[in-house]
Amino acid sequence: MSHPLITNQLRCTLAKVKSRKQSTEKPDKKKNNTEKENGTFFNVSYLSYIILFAIFLFSFYIRGITPIDNVFRNGIVGFAMDDSVFHMRLVENTIQFFPHRIFYDAFTIYPSGTTLHWGPLFTQILAFFALIAGLFTTGGMPSQSTIDALGAFYPAVLGALVVFPVYFIGKELVDNKAGLIGAFLITILPGQWLSRSVLGFTDNHVAEVFYLTLMMMFFIMAIKKAENITFNHWLNKDWKALKTPIIYSLFAGISFGAYLLNWVHGVFFAAVFGIFVIIQYIIDHFRGNSTEYLGVVGTISYIVAMIMVIPYIELSNGFGSSRYSLLHLSVTGGGAVVFAFLSLVSREMNRRKYNGAHYLLFISGAILTGLIALKILLPGLYGATVGQVGDIFTAHTGGALTIAEASPITPDMIMGNFGYNYYLAYLAIGLLFYYIIKKSNAEYTLLAVWSLFVLAIMLAQNRFAYYYAVNVAILVGILGSKLLDFGDWKRFESNDIVECVKKLRIQHILSLILIITVIGFLPSSASPYRNTMESAPWGAVSGGYYEWHDALTWMKDNTPKPDLPYYSIYEKPPSGELYPYSKNDYGVMSWWDYGHIITYWAHRIPNANPFQAGIGGGSSHAPGASTFLIAQTEEGANEVLDKLGINGKPGARYVVSNAYMAYSILTVFAEWDETNYGYYTQIQTNNGQQVVPSQKYFGTMEAKLHIFDTNGLKNYRLVHESTPNPYTRGGNEEQWFKNVYNVLYGGSLQVENSGYAKIFEHVKGAAITGQAPPDTTVTISNIIFTNIGRSIPYSQTTTAVNGTYSFTVPYSTLGPVSGETQFDTKPTGAYTVTAGNITRQVDVSERDVLDGRTVALDMV
Repeated sequence: MSHPLITNQLRCTLAKVKSRKQSTEKPDKKKNNTEKENGTFFNVSYLSYIILFAIFLFSFYIRGITPIDNVFRNGIVGFAMDDSVFHMRLVENTIQFFPHRIFYDAFTIYPSGTTLHWGPLFTQILAFFALIAGLFTTGGMPSQSTIDALGAFYPAVLGALVVFPVYFIGKELVDNKAGLIGAFLITILPGQWLSRSVLGFTDNHVAEVFYLTLMMMFFIMAIKKAENITFNHWLNKDWKALKTPIIYSLFAGISFGAYLLNWVHGVFFAAVFGIFVIIQYIIDHFRGNSTEYLGVVGTISYIVAMIMVIPYIELSNGFGSSRYSLLHLSVTGGGAVVFAFLSLVSREMNRRKYNGAHYLLFISGAILTGLIALKILLPGLYGATVGQVGDIFTAHTGGALTIAEASPITPDMIMGNFGYNYYLAYLAIGLLFYYIIKKSNAEYTLLAVWSLFVLAIMLAQNRFAYYYAVNVAILVGILGSKLLDFGDWKRFESNDIVECVKKLRIQHILSLILIITVIGFLPSSASPYRNTMESAPWGAVSGGYYEWHDALTWMKDNTPKPDLPYYSIYEKPPSGELYPYSKNDYGVMSWWDYGHIITYWAHRIPNANPFQAGIGGGSSHAPGASTFLIAQTEEGANEVLDKLGINGKPGARYVVSNAYMAYSILTVFAEWDETNYGYYTQIQTNNGQQVVPSQKYFGTMEAKLHIFDTNGLKNYRLVHESTPNPYTRGGNEEQWFKNVYNVLYGGSLQVENSGYAKIFEHVKGAAITGQAPPDTTVTISNIIFTNIGRSIPYSQTTTAVNGTYSFTVPYSTLGPVSGETQFDTKPTGAYTVTAGNITRQVDVSERDVLDGRTVALDMV
């Protein structure tokens, strides 16, 4: 018989052993389950990443593969004709002087040159990869074909990469489903986003979106990781707790800095994030939560961004928002100080048990006091920030309203950019506000503030649809995930694929199909997917592309080369002074849309460019492209060029035009000059009232050059034209315009398709003069044979006064001379001069035309 004490001790010992066994067995069981769920082969998380990578490949296929045949064609790489070609010009220049990217370019906007407002990072990254590729392909500098190929694919790669931050934002905010739906949607959204991320659209816009989305992703991650961080962790040097929030904050700052170095106006989103922080401070105070995590994330990230931007700040730019200036230093560095200050105040108010109303009162007073102090002490900074708030959200007016991308967005544009997803995003924003009220999670507040501000600027300027596309994708992804949960997708809690497949039911499949159909394939006639797949194959190539390339390449090879080197680091002249061009440098006049292709393809210096510079006009009718092109007389056009001139010569030697300028947008020139009236008139036809171009329209300098092919002009001659293109806008209207002129105004124009792009030379002209019977009508004529085989009549008529007549003619009959324009459009023979019944012929040399010499020919 055992002793009771021994029995009790044995029982206790057995109980302890059993307890230890159970305590060791449970973790083993949990560990085994975890291993099963996290198995490398049947893991749902890994499946999500596989799907995400497949979406990335599909996105790149749309942007980078489907347009290949159209972009790489006829030995030409089809970059977008406005800003993209100028980016490539900067890339080539940066390769020569890497890593220096010029911020002043004398090879545009003759005779002043221009400072560049584009950030350097987009150019520097592409130049860097081109140099690396050159080492592998040629062992030295990259070839032109290598540079062009990398440049063309650059936007497609960046556009495809955006799926990753979109996915992780959705995942961080909700779950994998939200991330994957958002990633799929940003892949297929058409319109502005697609067009700016497609092969050949080598512009900083796609980089802006990529870095901004990356920045917001890291901000969201940093905020979530830092939500329990306080200043006590810093005081106690608790680096283990601080490590992860600091890392994510650093990445947020690096992304923010990269964004600012891609888009100088990115300080706007520095303000947007600051507004979010202030709102969240107030929310957290009312909730009784600590706000110190906001100070940690904001201060670290803004300091990093400031450090990245400092090397590019130029003090002479003051507080200007369009150049790297003290504004960027103030917003980043000042923002970091403000975040730290607000957190310290918040910490102290929490310590003293002040409630949210007290903090709201403090914030309101601080903002009001700060604005007053800013207005008084730093009016420049006030004007660059608060003073521009209205401009950001206000639609353009006047000539600026004719910029297609700067006009307010319309319902048709909304459907073309988003489909039904635009309206679904509003529901998602409402859902966000519900979560903000219910949970007060800072990441929801950030997404809501970010989305509302981007929505506001997009409504004012439709171009920002490419920004809002990301917000729509994320918002609809969140909404889609929640709707899937209504379809019982919540039951898929296991991370094991096999377990999930076992739980799969018909309602899960149907709900997924329904959501994908609504966001991607409706309406069927103009769904996002359909619009994207129809638009993407065109790449960045637009109508008239190859005709422009032909004409400007000809100009590069057949006109005098300027002394100004095409690749150089140009020294910016003192403020208010013109660039010291040599006497052999000259300008090329055209509409501002085409300034960059003149620089890039022709290697010539335009008078106006797509920075909306050199346009002139306005209420003062300043000399520029608009006033030149709508001048009603040749003398008026010459006066414009003379006012732009330096070194004792006119401001432009050549004028280039295309059918789009002549037949589609002539009134746009007048809009910029604030004289847009009388260019069209109404006539009665068998089909009722019809609007037709007026005589004022046909009297413009643009019409005299492009429509009438310089017939009757004294100082302008056609020297080359491209092939016709009657299938693009402008070219498809040429014959109608010419027929209208002949029928209504008694003209005798040949109703034919002429060259889509034309090059004209401004010359002094040769004076043909002599004696003729008094009061006799004297006529001079010739036939100009163009390089594409057209025959153009040229003539002038005058009356002999006091027995003397005189003509000034722009065409030489004896051909080009070395070192000057090697024109391939020229007279078929000598000029024919007729006075009464006397007819004589006379030749004019090229030097006669260029030097303004006099050729004597008596008609008595």
